Amino acid sequence: MTEPVLDVRHLQVQFATESKPIVAVEDLNFQLRKGEKLGIVGESGSGKSVTSLAIMGLVPTPGRITKGEIYFTPEGRSTVDLLQVNEAERRSYRGGEIAMIFQEPMSALNPVYDIGFQLTEAILLHQKVSAAEARRKAIALLQEVQLLPSDDKLKQQCSLEHPGSSDRELSNQINRHKQEILKRYPHELSGGQLQRVTIAMAISCNPAVLIADEPTTALDVTVQAAILDLLRNLCQERGMALIFITHDLGVIAELVDSVAVMYLGKVVEIGEIKSVFKYPQHPYTKGLLACRPLLDRRLQTLPTVVDFMDVSTTPEGEIKIIEKQTDLNRKLNQVVTEAEQKARLEQLLNQDPLMSVKQLRVGFPMKGVFGKTKKYLMAVNDVSFEVYPGETLGLVGESGCGKSTLARTLLRLIQPLQGDVVFDGDNITNLSLRSQKLRSLRRQMQIVFQNPYNSLNPRINIGKAIAEPLVVHKIKCDRQKKVAELLERVGLNPSMINRYPHEFSGGQRQRVCIARALALEPQFIICDESVSALDVSVQAQVLNLLKKLQADMGLTYIFISHDLSVVKFMSDRIIVMNKGRIEEIDTSEEIYRNPKTEYTRKLINSIPTGEFSIE
Repeated sequence: MTEPVLDVRHLQVQFATESKPIVAVEDLNFQLRKGEKLGIVGESGSGKSVTSLAIMGLVPTPGRITKGEIYFTPEGRSTVDLLQVNEAERRSYRGGEIAMIFQEPMSALNPVYDIGFQLTEAILLHQKVSAAEARRKAIALLQEVQLLPSDDKLKQQCSLEHPGSSDRELSNQINRHKQEILKRYPHELSGGQLQRVTIAMAISCNPAVLIADEPTTALDVTVQAAILDLLRNLCQERGMALIFITHDLGVIAELVDSVAVMYLGKVVEIGEIKSVFKYPQHPYTKGLLACRPLLDRRLQTLPTVVDFMDVSTTPEGEIKIIEKQTDLNRKLNQVVTEAEQKARLEQLLNQDPLMSVKQLRVGFPMKGVFGKTKKYLMAVNDVSFEVYPGETLGLVGESGCGKSTLARTLLRLIQPLQGDVVFDGDNITNLSLRSQKLRSLRRQMQIVFQNPYNSLNPRINIGKAIAEPLVVHKIKCDRQKKVAELLERVGLNPSMINRYPHEFSGGQRQRVCIARALALEPQFIICDESVSALDVSVQAQVLNLLKKLQADMGLTYIFISHDLSVVKFMSDRIIVMNKGRIEEIDTSEEIYRNPKTEYTRKLINSIPTGEFSIE
C-alpha cells in the first residue's frame, strides 16, 4: 500500500467563548492516498468545514487547533507536519500543494477583478512563469474545466460563424474568443460557470490534495452532474487526492471511494462507501440515509434522525447517544399508493381553480441608445396553468428558466408585460399596487424564501418578526398569544419568542419563516427553494411539517426546487420550465416515469441517486 499523501491524527479544534471552549472537532483521524476520494458527511455544526479549514491553516479566530498532527507528503519530498511549520512555509503549501474549492463561488471570487486576473494571480503566486505564460495556462485551465471549448471546437465554431476565413483570420478569431472569456467579471457568469472558475483556480498549480467544501449545494442537478464528472475526471487524470464535503448523500455515493460520517465534531463511522451506506452501523448514519426522499415510492412521511437515536448530556458534559429500535421497513412501507394519489388528484381537479395563469409574459428591459428600452429579455414567455385548492404544484427547471420570476409575478412583486393572474376570482394583474383590494388579497398569498437568515431582520427578535404581518395588516388579536400558537404549530417552543435569528439553527430559522407566512392564515403559499440550503435531516423535518400544515389547514402550495426528488415527494403535479416556457405539466409519477421531452429526461437522468440500499 502506498504512503498516504495526507495523514490526519487526533486532530482537535476549539473555539473560545465567554463561558467555556467549544470543541468543534475532536480526535479526528483519517488517511488519504494519491488519487483517493474521501467524502465527509454530516449536518451543519458537525465539524466538516472546520476540518477542511484546519488542514488549510485557515481556522478563523477565536478558533485554534489544540491537539493533533497533520502530516503531508508532497510527491518526491519528505513528510512535514503542517501544524509545526511557520506561516510562510504553510502559505507555500496552501493553494500550491493543497487547494480548496469553497461552497459559494461569488464569495470566493473578487467582484472587482476579471476572472483572467484572478486566475493568473494564483498561477504567478506559486509558479515561476511570465505573465504571458500565466495567461496561456489560465486559458488551458478554462478549457480543462470545460468553461471554454477546446481549440478544435473553437476552430469549428469560428469556421461556421465566419465562412471563407483564412487560417490566419481563424487563428485571430480563436484568440479573440479566448481573451474575451478572461475579461469577464464574476457577475457575468452563471453559478455553474463560476464554480468551474474556482475549480480552475484550485487546480492551477496541480495540487496533491483538493478539498471541495459543498461545491454543488446551490447548483441545478444538470450543472451538479457536470461538476461531479469534472472532479472525477480531474482526480483520475491528475492523480489528485480529493476530500469532498457535503450533506447530500446521493451526491457523495456517486463520487467518492470512502466516507467519514461526522456528528458533533466526531467521526462516528468511516469506511468504504458501499459498505458504510449499505450496512450502516451507527444510528446517526442510518438516520441520514433514511431521510432522503425516494424516487421509486412516495412515503407518507420521511424518516428523520430523531427516529433512530436519542441524544442526552451527562452532568459531566459528556454527550450520550442511545440507538432507538426503529422498524425501518415499516416506515419505508408506509407509502402513498398510486390509487390513493389518483383519487386525491381527481378530487383536487374537480374543484374550481384557486389560481389561473393565462398567457403570462414577463420581461426585463434592456437599454439601448440614449437610455431608451431597445428590447426585453423574456424571463417568462406565454405561460398558462391552474392551481387547485389544497394542491401542491411543483415547479422545476435549471437556474435562469424563470421559476423565481414567475413566483414573484404571481404575487405582483414583479409587473408582467402581458397576461392574467386570477386568484380566487380576482384578476390581480389589473389591480393597482396601492389598492385596498390587492392589499386584502395579499393576506391570502404568502412566500417562504430560500435563505431564512436573509429573510429575517437580525435586529428584531423572532416574536416581533412573526407578528410583523399582523401589524402591517392591522389585525386585531392578542398578538403574543397568536405568535406562541404559531411557534407551537411549526414545532418550536413558545419560550423562544424573545430570541434573535442568530440564536437559531438553519432549520429552526426556516420554521420561523413558515410561522410568519402562516400568521395571516393564508390560502396560498409559494415555497421558493425553501429547503435547498438545509441539511438532509433538517430538510426532512421541514418537508414533513409542510405536509402536515397542508393537511391541517387546507393550504395550497407552489413548491419550487432544483432537487427533483424533493419535488416528487411534495407535489401532486409538476411543471417543468425551460427558458421561460413550460416544457410539460403532468402528475409527479408520470413526469418521472414517462417524461415527454428531451429536456425533462435530461433533468431526471441528472438526479444523483446513489447506488445503495440499507440492509
